[in-house]
Amino acid sequence: MATVLNACFMPPATIHRSRIYSRRPLDMRARLLMRGERGKEEVVHGWMRDLSCSGAGMMLAGNVTPGAEVVLSMRLPNRLGHLNLRAVVRRHQGLRTGLEFLTTTPEQRLMLTELCYA
Repeated sequence: MATVLNACFMPPATIHRSRIYSRRPLDMRARLLMRGERGKEEVVHGWMRDLSCSGAGMMLAGNVTPGAEVVLSMRLPNRLGHLNLRAVVRRHQGLRTGLEFLTTTPEQRLMLTELCYA
């Protein structure tokens, strides 16, 4: 159990130099929850393209602003429930969006590790 949990804190040996954690290709639905310009809650639906212990790459059906704080909500495989993660939009170009996770609990890090390294 400790080895799995430590995977999110120790970068893999073979990674791209600009990334802390390796990415796992993923193809699943997800959505971003955020506050709109007038403070109204908005939902933007999309597809998760890749995932790491520190962020995610998505294709979105709507616009988001780089620097905006959002909540990434995804249904976990095998009916394990939902995972909701606070994130900041790091880049958005066309349909592609890059997210960086903000604070994660130990339980969330364990779920991310299981998704990324299973």
